[in-house]
Amino acid sequence: LAFPDENNSSLQKIAKLEDPSQYSRLGLVPRRADLDMNQHVNNVTYIGWVLESMPQEIIDTHELQTITLDYRRECQHDDIVDSLTSSESTEDAKTIPELRGTNGSATATKGQQDCCQFLHLLRLSGEGLEINRGRTEWRKKTAR
Repeated sequence: LAFPDENNSSLQKIAKLEDPSQYSRLGLVPRRADLDMNQHVNNVTYIGWVLESMPQEIIDTHELQTITLDYRRECQHDDIVDSLTSSESTEDAKTIPELRGTNGSATATKGQQDCCQFLHLLRLSGEGLEINRGRTEWRKKTAR
């Protein structure tokens, strides 16, 4: 939205995700195609890296509704990146607290909710310096 509503979640401050996260994908490395002319990782790659640590169960049963990223620092061609994700509970969006896992090995023990929200952190592997924070909102896929 060009002018989001006041209650829009994209305007909410994104809290820093702390260790340990529920899900992670470690050791992501930029490819040549991920770099701009200044040898910095481009914003499309950051989105892909954020989604790398999403549990497969959510990817299979939900569709991405919104994504909000808060960029903190640039990523260079020789950086190694960790992608961390945890479910976020809010009053408006129900999370799936039964999901547990790491490195993409998530399982759900109860039925999926219609909507869920996640916090994300991309950080440099060695130093742990924050590259960006993110929030995604997912809604249950409709039957076709």
